[in-house]
Amino acid sequence: MQRCVAWWSGLLAGICLLLVAAGTSEPAVAKDVAVVNIGWHTGIALKTADIDRARIPESETFENFSWIEFGWGDRDFYQTPDPDISVYFSAAFVGTPTVMHLVGLPIGPEDYFRSSEVAVFSVTDLEHARLQDYIAGSFVRRDAGRAPAIAYGLYPDSLFYEANGSFSLANTCNSWVARGLAVAGLMESGDGIVTAGSVMEALRSALERRRTVVER
Repeated sequence: MQRCVAWWSGLLAGICLLLVAAGTSEPAVAKDVAVVNIGWHTGIALKTADIDRARIPESETFENFSWIEFGWGDRDFYQTPDPDISVYFSAAFVGTPTVMHLVGLPIGPEDYFRSSEVAVFSVTDLEHARLQDYIAGSFVRRDAGRAPAIAYGLYPDSLFYEANGSFSLANTCNSWVARGLAVAGLMESGDGIVTAGSVMEALRSALERRRTVVER
């Protein structure tokens, strides 16, 4: 009898310790993410303070900004302010080299891109980490360190970097965003998405499903 009482006492003590540990563990912190749609192109924006420099060392260049917007696209088309017909043709029908475009935002993306559609939403730590890993994998890092900038970007505080992947009509900047959201677990799939409108439509549906689940 005494052995039985001792066994149960030990079991209950162990359960109590587990409950205390669970109650004192730090809760997951939600992090904000934004998807920016300028009409034909979409990009992903993250708060600079939330970015792990070990994952995306290129973010260190923009450490004094509130947010960083990440975009991916055709190298020649993306970097040409006024492209001619040959650039359009290559970007549309031929698999072409790509670049990453980083923009330092001193204010929130919804204020910086006032004339554009911007969706800001919260994600879990795990989803944010997956999204960072996806973005990180888009940079070409030959020495396994920080990728060097190859040109100034399209905005006052922006830079271009050499990227992995090939651009085509079936694999656009919007496909890149959709895949990233899917890899992070925010959308079921990014397959077949090539337009900015399709990205935003799929994202709205995904966020609505998430909201419905939370409210149940």
